[in-house]
Amino acid sequence: DTSCVRATANAAALGEGVRRAMADAGVEALVYPTWDNPPRLVGDLESPHGNNSAELSPPTGFPAVTVPMGWVEDGLLPAGLQILGDAWSEPTLIRIAYAYEQRTKHRRPPPTTPPLRQRR
Repeated sequence: DTSCVRATANAAALGEGVRRAMADAGVEALVYPTWDNPPRLVGDLESPHGNNSAELSPPTGFPAVTVPMGWVEDGLLPAGLQILGDAWSEPTLIRIAYAYEQRTKHRRPPPTTPPLRQRR
């Protein structure tokens, strides 16, 4: 199928472009918000979905990790950062994600989540 061949070539070109941009900038990872719009309401297929997390990692095959970055929508909606690295950079990504989480302490349950019951 020619569309599959074209998609594979486009993904390879995207991966090379990302790799080149990271090398030119002298960075080991790219960091960007996982979502740039609030989630759609059920049944809404027209408004922007805003999911950035599928833009680079899946088509390039590069690893990525997502960490909490805080809250939006008056503290009711968790927001995340995605950290993307070159192929085989998982140890670096885990170090970056861990350091960010330890420094910021953004991870907490949403206010609408009830406490978990204790096991007996």
